[in-house]
Amino acid sequence: MKGFFKTFFAALLAMVVVSLLPLLIFIGIISSSLSSSEPVVVEEGSVLVVDLAENIFDSPRMPTFDLSGLSSGTMEMVQNLTMLQLIEALDAAAADPKIKALYLNFCGGGTIEGTTQMEELRNLLLEFKASGKPIVAYNEVYSQGSYWLCSVADEVYINPEGSFDWRGLASQVMFYKGLLDKADLDVQIVRHGTYKSAVEPYITTKMSPANRHQTETMVNSMWDVIVNDVALARNLSPHYVGVAASALSVDSPEAAERLGFVNGLLYEDQVESRLAELAGKEKFEDVNTVTLGEYITTLVPTKIARNKVAIVYADGEIVDGVGAEGIIGGATTADQIRRAAEDDDVKAVVLRVNSPGGSALASEVMWRELSLLAEQKPLVVSMSNYAASGGYYISSPAATILSGRTTLTGSIGVFGMILSAGEALENIGITVDVAKSGPHGDMGSMFRKLTPSELGFMQKSVEDVYGTFVSHVAEGREMTPEAVDNIGQGRVWCGVDAKNIGLVDDFGGLKEALALAAEKAELGEGYRIVEILEEEDEFTALMNSLLSASSRTALREAGVAGVTLGRYNALRSIVESGSGVKARMPYDIVIY
Repeated sequence: MKGFFKTFFAALLAMVVVSLLPLLIFIGIISSSLSSSEPVVVEEGSVLVVDLAENIFDSPRMPTFDLSGLSSGTMEMVQNLTMLQLIEALDAAAADPKIKALYLNFCGGGTIEGTTQMEELRNLLLEFKASGKPIVAYNEVYSQGSYWLCSVADEVYINPEGSFDWRGLASQVMFYKGLLDKADLDVQIVRHGTYKSAVEPYITTKMSPANRHQTETMVNSMWDVIVNDVALARNLSPHYVGVAASALSVDSPEAAERLGFVNGLLYEDQVESRLAELAGKEKFEDVNTVTLGEYITTLVPTKIARNKVAIVYADGEIVDGVGAEGIIGGATTADQIRRAAEDDDVKAVVLRVNSPGGSALASEVMWRELSLLAEQKPLVVSMSNYAASGGYYISSPAATILSGRTTLTGSIGVFGMILSAGEALENIGITVDVAKSGPHGDMGSMFRKLTPSELGFMQKSVEDVYGTFVSHVAEGREMTPEAVDNIGQGRVWCGVDAKNIGLVDDFGGLKEALALAAEKAELGEGYRIVEILEEEDEFTALMNSLLSASSRTALREAGVAGVTLGRYNALRSIVESGSGVKARMPYDIVIY
């Protein structure tokens, strides 16, 4: 009995601790954010540090917590920045006489969501470089993506014992048919589009010829962008840079230097001595370094104009109804679009799209509101990493569409997928019976397959949605339905190819889209940029006020524990997406 009570109370204590842990973390957040911290000061001869200590997203996000620091007591927090903040910070730094140089060193724990955001950051760095201020890059390890970004620097260095990855791109698709077969699960598919391959992982074990063709075209187009950028930055020929990857020639830091990919092999303290020299200081300890997140907290709004250019974010998977962080709710986003349309001070709107698609119905709801808005004021679409399928659906009403060269777009196609688990359940002794008013009362149930007539019914729904999709694109892009169908069929296009076939008008990021929207509204310099965000409840408003830019700086210094919400939001988007007709592209990420 004594052992029982010992075990019982130990378990009870564990439950209490686990229950109280979120509360303790929350208290830590609040107390840390309210604690006093010295304001960031940008001194003469400062160096702006871009080290990816922050996550970079399209739309505003709550800070990301990391529990990994709990055991050591460090309690680190990753700050989140938006592309708009990057634009404002790097533009300001280029004109700030106190900033003497920029240091690229990706030692932080943050991330950039995708290749197009990386491309936008790279272009912002090129503009900073055009101001005449030097950029120095140093890393112990260069991935292909980080090197593509760092190649803009005037001086690129690598640790003598570091590593350099330069081998080309690949896109990998995981297939689940074998697993479904083993579990006696059956999937029935209805779709329109030769290339609509989002369903392939469930019905086959490898890429179809059409899917392989589109994927190889997409990967090669993205690789050409990276190779040409690196070649131009390093004063090398594209052929030379491409062959170096195919031959795996850059197999060491020494090879990277010999082949002209980096300027030299240095240790970090040696690079810091170089930065001190550029900043006009005797030693690096005398240099005032300011991170990107810290520098943003020093910026003061300079425009208080009445006229506004508004940004509406469509960031994430598209679902019906209400959205959430990283999820586009059709009703939620439609309300934001409506608010922008009804605000007389908003003279133009930029729709920032970063979405692989999702619910076709939610896409239609947003399309309608965007079409009404476009009748009243200029609408410009800025495509981020993805603007495909449903993401392209909602982009079609815009007068002008700008994309990155590496944006994944198009995927004009739709599908429906029905999972049947009846046989699998029978194999483990579970049977299901049904009473229904007619032969099709339980159509779509997971306990039986669709009949041929029901499949025909579903196929008609898919064809109807596809026809509507094509007509919207044809109207918005001033093309014939036949021309749209020819480049549609569910095919995913890279930005460089999308421009050639008329799906986008030009290349450019959020900065260029905002300038174009202001130009179309004939605003000159007399406007300010606003973000139309979801209206907050009282608790969210309190948290966002506590976790303001200055508070987040204090939090990052004091440290806070927590868990990233990325995986949770990804799962939630699947659960909330429903079982209706989908307009979604098959890719989530290209591995580079």
